[in-house]
Amino acid sequence: MFGIDFTLILPLILVLVFFYFFILRPQNKQKKEIQDMRSSMKPGDEIITIGGFYGIIYAIGEENVTIELLPDYNKALISKAAISKVVVSADAVAAAEEDDFEEIDKEIIKDSDVVDAEYEEIDEADDDMSTKKEK
Repeated sequence: MFGIDFTLILPLILVLVFFYFFILRPQNKQKKEIQDMRSSMKPGDEIITIGGFYGIIYAIGEENVTIELLPDYNKALISKAAISKVVVSADAVAAAEEDDFEEIDKEIIKDSDVVDAEYEEIDEADDDMSTKKEK
């Protein structure tokens, strides 16, 4: 009687399957990893906040964490949601080793090459006219 044409429904089903496997599932997996990381934190762990601050966990509450900000060891109370990741000392050393710092050639930078910017002096008459226009 009423036959359903599966060729019309198949693209919709494929879009839903694609949406689930490539958007929802990875997002849920990442959310679970972040939640596990935040629940496994303990005092003394080094962290990076979402604002880019480095610190050491001083105390942990239900929803807040007290951290000691590096390098001054000032204490700050932040939300657990503001913690981006826990830094492992080995990871920090490896990241520092990967950074390639270029040495600046002193021959390239010479005082004789530096030129001051040019500027134009303003006459008092021009200055008076601009103040009149503003009024």
